[in-house]
Amino acid sequence: MPVLGWVTEGLGVIALTVLSLATHGIEGFARLVDGTAFDDVALLGFVGPLSLILLLVALGKRCAKAAPPPRHARDCLGTILEFSPAAVCVTDSVDGRCVYANRAACDLLGYPSEEYGKIDVDRVMAEVCSARHLRLEALASGNVARRALQVRRGDGRFLTADVSVRMLDGRKFVWSFTDITEQKNTEQKLQNEIRFTDELIRRLPGLFYLADKDGHFLRWNANFEEISGYSAGELKRAHPLDFISEDDRHAFVGDNVIDMFTSGRFQADSYLLTKDQQRIPFFFTSTEAKLGQNDCLLGVGVDITSRKTAEEQIYYLAHYDALTNLPNRILFNDRISRTLSFASRYGQQFAVLFVDLDSFKEINDTHGHNVGDIALQQAAQRISQSLRESDTVARIGGDEFLVLLPGISGTEEACIVAEKILRAVARPIEVNGSEIVVCSSIGIAIYPLHGRDYHSLVKAADEAMYHAKRTGKNRFHLKQDSSPLDDSAKRLYQRY
Repeated sequence: MPVLGWVTEGLGVIALTVLSLATHGIEGFARLVDGTAFDDVALLGFVGPLSLILLLVALGKRCAKAAPPPRHARDCLGTILEFSPAAVCVTDSVDGRCVYANRAACDLLGYPSEEYGKIDVDRVMAEVCSARHLRLEALASGNVARRALQVRRGDGRFLTADVSVRMLDGRKFVWSFTDITEQKNTEQKLQNEIRFTDELIRRLPGLFYLADKDGHFLRWNANFEEISGYSAGELKRAHPLDFISEDDRHAFVGDNVIDMFTSGRFQADSYLLTKDQQRIPFFFTSTEAKLGQNDCLLGVGVDITSRKTAEEQIYYLAHYDALTNLPNRILFNDRISRTLSFASRYGQQFAVLFVDLDSFKEINDTHGHNVGDIALQQAAQRISQSLRESDTVARIGGDEFLVLLPGISGTEEACIVAEKILRAVARPIEVNGSEIVVCSSIGIAIYPLHGRDYHSLVKAADEAMYHAKRTGKNRFHLKQDSSPLDDSAKRLYQRY
């Protein structure tokens, strides 16, 4: 081997030292020569296949006075280097030609073993001048220069290699190559996955966040900053429940994120409280997640403003009259059921008024349905304005209305309200420059005097209303029973 001529020149007992290294380890090997410490043992700290060559050269310097090793020892060393799994080649420092390459280097670089002389390190490096820069770096530092570079094989294929080089005795450069193509591909795949994940999180619709068990945000998407109005620095100092108002926290498990961990996955409709105190409806879902060994809370929020708006519209259409915007029969039934339950429990009275517009068919026939609709709207508004906030008026069909007066003190209060409604409705209505007068008849039923359930009370009020129509219209009538009216209610009643 040509390399053995300059590597083993003046090595002395190199074979014995290698055997000593194998037998006694580094410490025994470091004291081979004259019992003194081996000053160049630090060279053994270099990582990579250069260690063997550097070791041989250092020993050659120390053992120059020793007797030449036997031929079989030199042959042994050559065999070790030739069959080493580390890819090593040696180039001349003057003309750059390759003077030695072991089998691993030839296999890695794509050359037959007998053609190692064709290896041109400058051409092997795919990047222009990269070999030259490595040599200059090694010369300047007096140490090993090392980089990950693209390497061009003899068959034209490329691979990524960890390339190391060092100057030896001012005459040769020792190179080592380690194929790290698979490692680099794995790293690239990992980097691509990280970039993809980051981009996916950034572009996620709605809200995304990852918080630790102390409630510190670890990750969030761009929408979180945009919707909440908080900057990245502010979010780092925030707590997930800072975005939920006190009134809405009942939808969540508790005031601490750790409570959410113990509860497992949960879902809730709530409102996101923004920096400017807006409440935006969101559907939140959260689950426990692991980040390394740490417990985290993974949360996603979807803006459900459109869904909430649709639900409200559906509810409104199902419970309100489209023409007058008053509650319809369904909503009235619900409210009177609640009032019945409350009045029965606490021994209170309430009244049901049945209001019917007088001669409304004549208005439609004379002025048309458009004018009739306006008259209905005006009458509905005037009835509503005659009531308390706790009272309810509902349009139950055509020109008929039901009024619920909860918590009244007696019949007199119901009669006073009925009188207010009569006067309000009877005021002229101006439509297209003409005045229209609409009157009404009202029947009154009192709980529990005239009934103890919805149907009996509405029936009693309906009968009282028809009595008012039969006796002259534009008046109210209180359903009669065996109980005498008090004096105030009797005076009001006699006026109609």
